[in-house]
Amino acid sequence: MTKEEMQRFLIKEAQRGSTELEAYRSLMEILGIEFPKEKED
Repeated sequence: MTKEEMQRFLIKEAQRGSTELEAYRSLMEILGIEFPKEKED
């Protein structure tokens, strides 16, 4: 996915009423990446 495609995706998410965090999470899911979780001791 190119930078332009990602930007278009985020614009569409904003038009749909998604929050910024929801849009980023959706984009991360599409890209197959995830935010690292903290270690539980």
